[in-house]
Amino acid sequence: MARKYPQARVSTVFLGGGTPTIVPPGTMAGVLDALEKAFVFLPDAEFTAEGNPGTLTDEWLEMAMGYGLNRLSLGVQAAQDWLLQGIGRIHTAGQAEQAVRLARKHGVRNLNLDAMFGLPGQREADYLDTLAAFRDWDAEHISAYSLILEEETPLYRLVNAGHVELPDEDAVAAMYEHGIDYLERSGYQRYEISNFARPGFACRHNTGYWQGEWYLGLGVAAHSMLPTDALGAAWMRKGNAGNVQAYISALTCGQEAPVDGVDYIVPAEARFETMMLGLRTTLGVSEQQFEKRHGRSLRQCYGERLDGLVKDGLGQWKEGRFALTPRGLEVQNDVLLRLMEEQE
Repeated sequence: MARKYPQARVSTVFLGGGTPTIVPPGTMAGVLDALEKAFVFLPDAEFTAEGNPGTLTDEWLEMAMGYGLNRLSLGVQAAQDWLLQGIGRIHTAGQAEQAVRLARKHGVRNLNLDAMFGLPGQREADYLDTLAAFRDWDAEHISAYSLILEEETPLYRLVNAGHVELPDEDAVAAMYEHGIDYLERSGYQRYEISNFARPGFACRHNTGYWQGEWYLGLGVAAHSMLPTDALGAAWMRKGNAGNVQAYISALTCGQEAPVDGVDYIVPAEARFETMMLGLRTTLGVSEQQFEKRHGRSLRQCYGERLDGLVKDGLGQWKEGRFALTPRGLEVQNDVLLRLMEEQE
């Protein structure tokens, strides 16, 4: 795969899509060694690994730090054991705190902790207590997400059967709003709908997604966004096969990774995608970058609709960018519906 992009210089690496920390250190070292040999990494590359607090070990961290790991993201979710048990997590709050200490011992100086609100039985006070614990553990970055029920999961079935009750919409909205207030008062800057960081610690990898930078996904079910020579397409999205055995079999035989599908993104769709992703961030969409990328101005494509968003208090122009207001970020899906069709 690296041979296809000989001029590429890697600025961020993200080990995710599951629980990398469960992979034996020796096996993961083989993967990272292969990446080092195949790609050219910039000297200041951001290298993030996701991890489960219940599977993080000295050996794994020592190995990863040796390959340049400089950012760790732990899926803690809550600081109450009963909430963690209710969503099927394998770790306790105590183990999460121990994982934080372990990371610091090995020199991790850029730590993200995931928090979740809208959990079964969760009260606003529980959620704010979780955020307070993360602050006290000195996390540089906090990702705060609302629970999304995935079909066919045990929790999904329990909720649908009426055995588990989720907080109502008003309670979830209060957690969302008061959580934002708490984090900002605690020194975390909101730079995306669900992400908060101390100054200088915004995640460069995820920011790349929202700004429309190219990325290459390696591994089972990984996705990529890449330039293309296809006539009429602005870029392409590619998804690797999700069948583990088929994936391994192809690579073992010296074939390319099997692909589940390729989507060629046409210009109009690409312009909307730039808006959809950029408006997730508090910086919003740059007029200059939009025109450079798409050959049409932001105002030419969406001017009247953007003016309508400003009038309704959902959007704002600032320093050559269009961004959503705090209220606009709350109802981003509704905003995007208003932008789905460009003006003539």
